[in-house]
Amino acid sequence: MPHDTLLFASSDSSPACAARLLRPALDAWPLGAAPDARRCSIAHLLATLDSLQDRQAGVEPPDCVLIRIARTDDASDTDRCVQDLIAHGVPVLVLAEDEPRWRVLADRGVCVLDWGSPPQVVGSMLAALRHRQSYVRSVSRELALALRCQAGIRAEIERIHEELQLAANFQQEFTAAPLPRLPGLEVGALFRPVSAVSGDIYCVRDAGPDTASFFVADAVGHGVPAALLTMVLTNSLLAADAAREGHTPVGPGDVLARLNRRLIEGSIGNGRFATALYGTVNARTREVVIASAGHPPAIVLSPGGVRRVVPDGPLLGVFPDAEFGTATTHLVPGETLLLHTDGLESAFVDSLASTGVKGREKPFITELRSAFQHEGASAADALSELEMLIDEQYGSLHQQDDVTVIAIRALPQAAARAA
Repeated sequence: MPHDTLLFASSDSSPACAARLLRPALDAWPLGAAPDARRCSIAHLLATLDSLQDRQAGVEPPDCVLIRIARTDDASDTDRCVQDLIAHGVPVLVLAEDEPRWRVLADRGVCVLDWGSPPQVVGSMLAALRHRQSYVRSVSRELALALRCQAGIRAEIERIHEELQLAANFQQEFTAAPLPRLPGLEVGALFRPVSAVSGDIYCVRDAGPDTASFFVADAVGHGVPAALLTMVLTNSLLAADAAREGHTPVGPGDVLARLNRRLIEGSIGNGRFATALYGTVNARTREVVIASAGHPPAIVLSPGGVRRVVPDGPLLGVFPDAEFGTATTHLVPGETLLLHTDGLESAFVDSLASTGVKGREKPFITELRSAFQHEGASAADALSELEMLIDEQYGSLHQQDDVTVIAIRALPQAAARAA
């Protein structure tokens, strides 16, 4: 069907009917010369609309349609015509012999006039509908393009989400290893990434008879770049931690030094750095040896107070020949060693800063003591309490940084014998 500027459809498609109803409206056309017009029957219009539905080549919708409805016309065919025209975005003006019966079409955006309306009114409405149609088609094209773009963007987002999920699963495999069981000690961990992948990484595993090694690191930045750096750290740690000098295990400071060199050797000036803590704990002597690479100090919570273990060392990935000092402490029954990333501090500092509350102690220390105050609670229970305290903070639904905490608790003597 050729493209029509104006189509007149009626059950009576004779020239006389068109001349009687359509010609006066075209003669009264208000916007310059009247357009060309075609006439067809309702049945022919239905067939044309079916062709449009089947996307047949060479078939295009008209710019505007004038439908004449007599009392004797089949209402179902007429209603179907109107519905299909609306679906194709074609403006419709209805001239109805029984106009009140068809007013319901106005709710669908169809103009309905009485059969005897003045030609000037009919012509003006047809002119307005036809003039508007170019803008409607332009908007429709833009909408169709936007929908196609949206579909493409959605597919791309889904692909990225799948890749992030695979990366998260791979990253979590390293932290999902069972925590070691040591006589007289209890180990727990809390890991709360901001997004699918994390810039934090941690590991606690056996390192010899009655000994465990622990490692926690925080890559500078967030998201995928930081998560990729944690993968480099874990790969380097596995090599550095397994190294031996003769039959003597490498100390924590030497492990960080080797890790630092491997990180710098694999870097191409990308400015990626990380903080880290690495150490060992002996279950028999309860001696803890820790080396630090610019990381927040380890904390020992005891019934009588708090002490920090503060070894000295620069960030990982900065100085090739950096040295990492160690610090030593001993846990007594009832004390808990806590290793954490700076996300724990910001989780509480941000909440109290918003209220203007100040105190002598850092707020997160107060929360740590609150979570670990029950002597009989397990490390896992205390960390669950800590997680609840984090959830209660202002802005917890918009966590600003990854949070990682490792807890190593020295059991009271009675509990240790029972274990």
